[in-house]
Amino acid sequence: MKKSLWLVLVLGLAFAAQGCGFDPTIDSSVMIVKVTPTPEVTPTPEASEATPTPEATPTPAAEQTASGVKVEVKSGTYYASSELNLRSDASSDADLISSVAAGTQLNSTGVCENGWIRVDYNGQTCYASGDFVTTTAPAADAGETAADTSADAGETAADTSADTSYDESAE
Repeated sequence: MKKSLWLVLVLGLAFAAQGCGFDPTIDSSVMIVKVTPTPEVTPTPEASEATPTPEATPTPAAEQTASGVKVEVKSGTYYASSELNLRSDASSDADLISSVAAGTQLNSTGVCENGWIRVDYNGQTCYASGDFVTTTAPAADAGETAADTSADAGETAADTSADTSYDESAE
């Protein structure tokens, strides 16, 4: 047993003398590792807490005339402020489609970027210069009174001339 004890002791010293593989002639480096903590998981908000998505604001529909003038689709009622030419495009150079008298109601289907108004006239798309239309309806009483007065004056003149011609023929 003494021999085995001596053997263990000698082997232990042999290992200890070598320093478990440490060589002081070789440079060694130490690496320091900084450990960052694992982030905590934040709970996902419930559907009731979610921020609502804003609704999209409708953009007015935009179209173009045959000549490329942009038209904002917009309904409205206009009245001719004087005798007015209706054209095939939003330009004074465009073909003449029709003419309307002052006070004529025009149903607008759009407003052009150059100030012209797109109107539906007798089922046809026409364009009127914005300089010659208004959104104010003409005074109905004044127009009817003037028309009635001129009509009455015409009838009176016709009656007088008829009476005069009758009287002349009677003599």
